Amino acid sequence: MAHPSHWTSNGGRPIGGRTIVFDLDGVIADASHRQHFLAAERSSDKDWDGFFNACVDDPVIEQGRRLVGSISDDFCVVILTARIHETRAKTVAWLSANGVRHDWLILRGHHQGVPSTEWKREQLEHLEEAGAVIELALDDDPRNIAMLRDLGLTATYIHSGYYDDRDYDAEFR
Repeated sequence: MAHPSHWTSNGGRPIGGRTIVFDLDGVIADASHRQHFLAAERSSDKDWDGFFNACVDDPVIEQGRRLVGSISDDFCVVILTARIHETRAKTVAWLSANGVRHDWLILRGHHQGVPSTEWKREQLEHLEEAGAVIELALDDDPRNIAMLRDLGLTATYIHSGYYDDRDYDAEFR
């Protein structure tokens, strides 16, 4: 199966078999210094370019790096992030510089500006069509956790603090 151009292999391991999916920002990369770019109420008023371009300055979340590094080589590790395709080179360089283990990086492709939950759901379906058996997914957005669980996947919520000002069910706090 040909993979979308916004999917990047890190070493040539094919998609398929037992897979663990990690979100990047808030789980492995500390994007707290970038949150001010998203302070506007409406999505169209947020400075998305500023937010994504500042990703090169993210500190690594050590617990996230250790967790992804502890995954057995029996599992395919996919980083599924809503970062835009234009940050590919920066993101790949950041992952390498910080020693973050992964087999595949999936970024938003060009013109994929739908909400994160919709976009990630579509990517998860493509992963499964490609033969991935998703055994666990980790994310810091409560909406994504709800979507993952609605798909019948085992999902673990990682508290980043980025969504604390939003009204979500208490089970995610």
